Amino acid sequence: MPQILFISCTEARIAPQRFVSHPDQLFEMRNIGNIVPPYNPKVISGEIATIEYALSLPHLSEVVISGHSSCGAVAALLDNNFKSVSPSVRRWLVVGSSRAASRDAMGKPTDRPTMQAFDRAARAHLLTQLAHLAGYPGLESGRSNGRLRLRALFHVGETGSTELYSPREDRFIPLSREGGRAGR
Repeated sequence: MPQILFISCTEARIAPQRFVSHPDQLFEMRNIGNIVPPYNPKVISGEIATIEYALSLPHLSEVVISGHSSCGAVAALLDNNFKSVSPSVRRWLVVGSSRAASRDAMGKPTDRPTMQAFDRAARAHLLTQLAHLAGYPGLESGRSNGRLRLRALFHVGETGSTELYSPREDRFIPLSREGGRAGR
């Protein structure tokens, strides 16, 4: 029975199975940019339906959203005219509502942003999606009664390390400081 809803980008380096003992503990949702649309029951969306369905699973105890460094979706968000992507990808990225937050986190615009600035933008994008998730009704009630945990992970592809967002510290910290696996 799935215990963890794991939402991630389609990036192949994101391997949710490494955070659980058994693959059947996972209910996965992947899309370009790990986008979580803001909750709206009137919108037809595979993502909204998937999240709502997963939140109805009786053994679900955790919802994890995962982003990564060098994210192409975030790079497209930072492109002033979205020139690097097709119209359908452009429309999809707008659903994520994170362009302003990503640009703010990036800092002063330059022709050649540093990898650190780019990854700050990717983390801001991830936190915007986390905020969208927090607005889903089943998640709100599950968190308030202590049944569900909501977590954000950021995979740093260059080092192979994973960071966990700490709301208490309002920053990403190495996953090992929080005691290991996401599903525990």
